[in-house]
Amino acid sequence: MGSSLVPHVRASNALTGRWCATFGGEDAVVSGAGLWPLLAVLAGAASGRARDELAAAVGIAADQAHAAGLELLKSLDTSREVSTAIGAWVRPGLTLREEWVRSMPAGTVGELGDPAALDAWAREQTRGLIKKFPVPITSDTALALATALTARTRWVTPFDEMLYTPETGPWQGHRGTGLYRTSHPDGSVSVLGDDVTRVIVSGRGELDVHLLIGADPRHGIATGLAALDGTVAVRTELPVGTAAPCLSVSRRETYGGGDCLVLKLPPFEIDNKHDLTGHAALFGLHTALNNSGSHFAGLAADPLALNAAGQSVMARFDATGFEAAAVTAAAINLTGVPQKTWSTITAVDIERPFGFLAVDRPTGLVLVAGQVTKPPVEWIRPVRDEPTTARNPGPPW
Repeated sequence: MGSSLVPHVRASNALTGRWCATFGGEDAVVSGAGLWPLLAVLAGAASGRARDELAAAVGIAADQAHAAGLELLKSLDTSREVSTAIGAWVRPGLTLREEWVRSMPAGTVGELGDPAALDAWAREQTRGLIKKFPVPITSDTALALATALTARTRWVTPFDEMLYTPETGPWQGHRGTGLYRTSHPDGSVSVLGDDVTRVIVSGRGELDVHLLIGADPRHGIATGLAALDGTVAVRTELPVGTAAPCLSVSRRETYGGGDCLVLKLPPFEIDNKHDLTGHAALFGLHTALNNSGSHFAGLAADPLALNAAGQSVMARFDATGFEAAAVTAAAINLTGVPQKTWSTITAVDIERPFGFLAVDRPTGLVLVAGQVTKPPVEWIRPVRDEPTTARNPGPPW
């Protein structure tokens, strides 16, 4: 079975699969489609070993990665249910290479100033679903680069809400809100390989949600990705007696309803924030994080290294539809050994007796005068009571 996916889609899905393989036992959500273009753009601008590592992580040759990353974002934007954005913000004093600026979509490269402006960008590009920029912006940040992705759809066949009380399985005994619907069989249920049940919940436009039930969620996701790539068998013909995880096919007497598909599941809403540097090797960021070198010669002549990379992402599945959003960002700092420059240093090293005056500055009045003839051998700072009132309180030190 050959893949029908274009190379940059296949590469992004592969990154998603490797990322999902790191999931533990808690609710989790990631956006490989939000991360992959960012890594691709970084790969195109990287140099040396960092370039090789980033290209390996994205699965695209480094000299093609920049264009592929932008093309993926552009292709997603053609859908009515999906919107994407990319932005770059540069600190005054850092001059980006003109060819790199020209390669970016018009209006996406701006000046890095108040970090609150990047929070506003994240909110605007995700329609308020992501409220904060996912990496800290400090005075040391020379360049910030980010992608945003938003997906929304309404179900073709909405669900009804019900009391959700599973009678078998690990969730047996749970009582809570559930989703329920019946519909005509439409090929949306299939068995992937021999051991994963897939249900495709169709949206009104071009966005669907695939529910994948296997021995564990990671196996289900991996098999679902393989099905998209055409590397695992998909069975939609499900005769009576077919059994797979959470799936049964049987014959029952009904009152004229005909064949139907019944689907029950809990709604869900998941918000995650990911520090991408925690999986630096997985994402090709190991060398790029080394702040003693210069790793992004394609961005600027100045030595640059990655300082932070993160993603804020959410997903919500309810009775009427699905929505998800992700903002993925990288913060890049100037690095390298400081260059020596000529400076004027004025130093006063008192090594003999000296006098002093305490002067009232506005009037020139000398309040106290004295001299020091020899330094003390020991010095113990006296303890003073704090004044109860102060008409002119001094600085806080």
